Amino acid sequence: MIKKWWQDSIVYQIYPKSFQDSNGDGIGDIKGIINRLDYLKDLGINVIWICPIYKSPMVDHGYDISDYYDIDPSFGNMKDMELLLKESEKRGIKILMDLVINHTSDKHIWFEKAMEDLDSKYADYYIIKQGKADTPPNNWRSIFGGSAWEKIADTNKYYLHLFTKGQPDLNWENKEMRNELYKMVNYWLEKGLGGFRVDAIAHIKKDFSYINLPSDGPDGLVDAWEYYRNAKGIEVFLDELKERTFKIYDSMTVGETDVKESDRLVDFIGENGCFSTVFDFCHVTYHINDDEWKNNPIEMVNEIRDKLFEKQLNSIEYGFLSNFIENHDLPRSTNRFIPENEIGFYSESMLATVYFFLRGIPFIYQGQEIGMMDFPKKSIDEFLDLATYQNYKAYLGKGFTEDEALKKINIECREHSRTPFQWSHDKNSGFTTGTPWFEINPNYKYINMKDQEDKEYSLLTYYKRLVKLRKSEEYKEVFIYGDFIPIFKEYDGIIAYERKDDKQRILIINNCVNKTSTIEIKENIKKTLLNNYEEILLDKENIKLLPYQSIVLEIN
Repeated sequence: MIKKWWQDSIVYQIYPKSFQDSNGDGIGDIKGIINRLDYLKDLGINVIWICPIYKSPMVDHGYDISDYYDIDPSFGNMKDMELLLKESEKRGIKILMDLVINHTSDKHIWFEKAMEDLDSKYADYYIIKQGKADTPPNNWRSIFGGSAWEKIADTNKYYLHLFTKGQPDLNWENKEMRNELYKMVNYWLEKGLGGFRVDAIAHIKKDFSYINLPSDGPDGLVDAWEYYRNAKGIEVFLDELKERTFKIYDSMTVGETDVKESDRLVDFIGENGCFSTVFDFCHVTYHINDDEWKNNPIEMVNEIRDKLFEKQLNSIEYGFLSNFIENHDLPRSTNRFIPENEIGFYSESMLATVYFFLRGIPFIYQGQEIGMMDFPKKSIDEFLDLATYQNYKAYLGKGFTEDEALKKINIECREHSRTPFQWSHDKNSGFTTGTPWFEINPNYKYINMKDQEDKEYSLLTYYKRLVKLRKSEEYKEVFIYGDFIPIFKEYDGIIAYERKDDKQRILIINNCVNKTSTIEIKENIKKTLLNNYEEILLDKENIKLLPYQSIVLEIN
């Protein structure tokens, strides 16, 4: 394997609107990120991924870009961005931006010109099709709900939008359009970016059969994933993108694409893959409050474990996955995986330990390291995200009552992860001196960074220990390049694995449920590298794990 600089990355994801406000307007900004770089350096991370800060009408919180070459004024300006790159470099931190090239905003100059003249070259930059008898070209459903087609005024033509109608999909079959995108990507790489997290990239290739499919809901529409997710031929576009941009600058690239078929991973990751790494999404559909799991936490753990191990084993011959438990599109991990009355230091530190030493790149989402939690709302009107409203409407269409639909939204809503960062117990949690753009979780008075930073047994301190061990000169080779070997699969509620190379063997053992568990272990323990309790209960052949206990052991 050719070793690359990004393989020992520990990535911190920032949702800039909610990270730190520097000017009192209630919106997080680039200067706010700069002001917190020392905090991130102290945490130990060495790469930052920033969600979109390009110019945007903010229909989808910046994922609808109207100008790829400019910074949205709500976040600052280009001088701020250049200063961020400079200050990050001083601290040994690389910056990844979000690259959103499946679609643009409908306020982008290309789309505006396309709408002005449907015979222009810009009309072919997008996917525009003739309707069928005054109905859309087919019955595809948007990922955010409703038809994926929007009618163009005074015509029987429609443009495709897999997300909101303010995000028209680009036509990747158009070579001129692709060249414009490559030019833009290189513009940013020349500024000194470490690379990109590449948004929604799985959808750039469409199956242009455009047939109607059997409806899967009362709206008459269908989720036609097989026609626009990793469709056959996408690797041609992705390879071209890599060769024309990423490869030139030795960039780190993280693809937002869930590769279901393990034999296709060779096209996406590894020495000849189009990305440095892709995310492992195997756990994102699980929630402890779903009817299937709320009375079966052990069964949920076992099923997640089996899928996690399968993904790890299937990917190891190809390259590296990106491992995470939180991001800007998911509820908080503690609320997803831990019963409400069991959330606390031990369960939260256990979750962190489970994923942090898997083979691949560990990601930390802002606030995860201090245990930020979901903030359920009492009314649908308290939410802001268009996708949330679309989902709520869809539940009502399926026959849910308003209370039932709101309950469902409060379980699964991605806005839970977008509440402002809880820096302190001061007014507005230290996020802003003004009025925050989104209501802050009231629990900031006892869950915040300031109250944890100097405490030996806080979650924040535990994350620092995780990062320090993962980066240590003594162990980083085995954690980065070592084999992954599942162990103790016969024990319910236990997620345990071994990381091994020619020099070292490390066992990572996690009791993922709220009960003690005794496991038989005949290994000769050399050293305890990490433990979220103060003690380990062991004899010659057994370890008794306390509820939610995690241990990392070096074996002779």
